Amino acid sequence: MKKNLIGSDELQQFYSNKFYFSYSGINKLLFSPSWFYNHYILKEKEDSVDSHLINGRVIHCLLLNPEDFDDEFIIVPGTLPGASNRSIIDEIFKIHLESSDDSLTLDKYETAIVDLLEKINLHQKLKTDEARVKKIVTADNISYFEFLKSKQGKTLVDNKTLSYCKECVDSIKENESITALMQLDESDLEVHNEVKVTTDQLMNGKFAFGFKGILDNVVIDKEKKTLFINDLKTTGKPLIDFPESVEYYRYWLQASIYYSLAYYRYIADKEDHQEWSIQFTFVVVDKYNQVYPFQVTPKTMKEWMERLNKVLLQVVYHYEKKDYTLPYELAVENLKL
Repeated sequence: MKKNLIGSDELQQFYSNKFYFSYSGINKLLFSPSWFYNHYILKEKEDSVDSHLINGRVIHCLLLNPEDFDDEFIIVPGTLPGASNRSIIDEIFKIHLESSDDSLTLDKYETAIVDLLEKINLHQKLKTDEARVKKIVTADNISYFEFLKSKQGKTLVDNKTLSYCKECVDSIKENESITALMQLDESDLEVHNEVKVTTDQLMNGKFAFGFKGILDNVVIDKEKKTLFINDLKTTGKPLIDFPESVEYYRYWLQASIYYSLAYYRYIADKEDHQEWSIQFTFVVVDKYNQVYPFQVTPKTMKEWMERLNKVLLQVVYHYEKKDYTLPYELAVENLKL
C-alpha cells in the first residue's frame, strides 16, 4: 500500500485536525514511516503489548499514582496462559467482540480455534480436531477468556508480574538518594507526577503540528530556580548497559523533547526565565531491582537538543509532503552502502 495517498479518506481525516507528536510517535516515524502511517493514520491497533511495557506501566502507577491502580489494571487469578495459548485466546476474544451474544463461552468457538491452530501450526501432531481443541479449552484458559470479557478496557496483570513490580517500587523507595531526588516523601518543594503537557512550539520554532508528552516526576525548587525532571525507566538489562539503551531506543530523543516541554510548561513565561535551569535525570530500575539515577549533564543535553533539531527536519518532511513510504535517509538522502 502506498503511504502518500493524498486523496485518501484516512489521510484527509488525519490532516483535518492539528496532530500532536509524542516521543513514541516521532520514534515510530523515524523507525518506519509505514508503521507510523498504519498506527496513526489508518488507526490500526497493534496485536500485543510487550510484557516489559506492561511492567513499566504498573511500576509507574504504583510509585507515582497508586490511587489509580484499580482504574487502570485488573489482576488475573493465577498465572496468565503461555504465549501460544494466550495468542489463540486473544484472537478468539476479538471474534467474540464482534458477536452480539456476550454469554458465549470459549468452547463455543471450536471452528475458530481449529483454524487458528492450523494457521500457526500449533498442536498439529494431534490426530483429531477434538484433541487440538481440548489443548485450548482448559480450565485456566477458560478463566482467562472470561477475564477478557470482564476487564472493561483495563490492562490484565498476573500476580507474578504484580509481585515483581512491587519489589521494584520497594527498591526505589528504599533508595534514599532517589527518594530525595523525586521527593517521594512529604516535601516543602512543589511536586507533580504524571504531568500531561502539550505545546505548539519546540526548539524556539513553530510547526504545522504540535508536541505532547507525560512528565513522570517534576520537582520545582523556586529558591534555587531549578526544575528537576525525573523520568522513570525499567530495563531488562543490567544498569551498566543503560547508556546503550539510550541510543538504541532513542531515549535521548525523549529526554530532549521532555526538556523542551518542561521549559514551555514551567519556565518560558516567567520574567526571570533566563535565571532558571532544568536538570533531567533517568531513574532506572533493572531486572535485578538495582536502581540508579543517570543524570544528564548540560553538555550532553545541548548535544541532544542539536540532534533533536535535525530530527524535526525529518518530521517536517514527512508531515508536509504527506509521504510515509520510506525513512527520510532513504527517501531524501539516497543512502548507499
